[in-house]
Amino acid sequence: MTPATKPPSFIRILLVALATAALGVNIYLLTRTLGDAAIAGCGGGPCDEVLASRWSSLLGLPIPALGALVYVLLLLSFIPLLEILRLPLLGAIAGAACWFIAVQAIILGKFCPWCMTAHGIGLAVVLCGVLTENPGAWRHVSAWAGLAVFAIIPMQVFGPVKSGHRIEGAGATQAAKQKGASVSFNDGKFIYQIAEHPRIGPADAERVLVEFFDYQCPACQTMAGYIEAIVSAHPGRVAVLLMPVPLEHDCNPHMGANRAREGSCAIARIALAVWSKRPDAFPVFHRKLIAAPSESAARRLALELLDERALSAALANPRIDQTIATHTAAWAGLSSSSEKLPKLLIRDKRILHGLPSGEADFLRVMKQELGF
Repeated sequence: MTPATKPPSFIRILLVALATAALGVNIYLLTRTLGDAAIAGCGGGPCDEVLASRWSSLLGLPIPALGALVYVLLLLSFIPLLEILRLPLLGAIAGAACWFIAVQAIILGKFCPWCMTAHGIGLAVVLCGVLTENPGAWRHVSAWAGLAVFAIIPMQVFGPVKSGHRIEGAGATQAAKQKGASVSFNDGKFIYQIAEHPRIGPADAERVLVEFFDYQCPACQTMAGYIEAIVSAHPGRVAVLLMPVPLEHDCNPHMGANRAREGSCAIARIALAVWSKRPDAFPVFHRKLIAAPSESAARRLALELLDERALSAALANPRIDQTIATHTAAWAGLSSSSEKLPKLLIRDKRILHGLPSGEADFLRVMKQELGF
């Protein structure tokens, strides 16, 4: 590029600043996923679901780790000896950004705001990078971008899948201790009367699990389908107790106001009210509500089963708020190592945090965990 066509120095400065920002976002996502911690502003939300999917890793390595490596190399490419790396790296960033945006839009139908931020900054980095090169640089970057996409797709489709969930606890083989009409976990720290809680599956099931969830948590909505699948896969042998944990400060003191899910408390109260009055109809009510959760939908579905007076009387029962307080306290206690929802008490001290990469992954893991 001749001095007459040399781009303003601020473009190069902007390029370095954007690349540094993208590196920071990738490092943040990597530390949160490796540390099994909630992502700011996205607890139990689409970030968790996107980062738990099979598309969040490449050959078993987290995408944020690979992204961070690429941006480190891009920043190093300003060293004269490494300039040759710049166009291939810009192409890799462009191809990866386009592919992963398409995955979220078309395959998953959900967007992780942090991931989209990283991809958006990446595309801006590519634009600035092309402007700092010779006029034909975009052709080379486009070619490398296409190569990157065609390399990523088969590696993700046919390569190893890294699950987004984590199971902690002792590796004992026994099921949760079940005696009579109760089930206990964690050496008796958690004891639940089966008949007193909303449930999917029979009360006399061979294995009784416990799920902590929020109706408005996207990852929990996906897990609901997995729960139905495990119950259906082992007829009469599996039941799951459903413990609503609203991620809203109004009834969950462990939540900050900035992470509130407006309406979650009301939805949980209505669901528990329906269970108290119509346990026979609750499974169908639960399926409909978690598929499209809102306070208005919860009330509408409840009034299909109860009249206004019965619903109001059920909601006035102080036991509902006491139950929610108990669930949120248990969830907080279980969140010392991972804040992720959903949480599934499997057996004794075995706890699943977060969302598996897919239904098949969940069924495989649960078959092993339950000894089926």
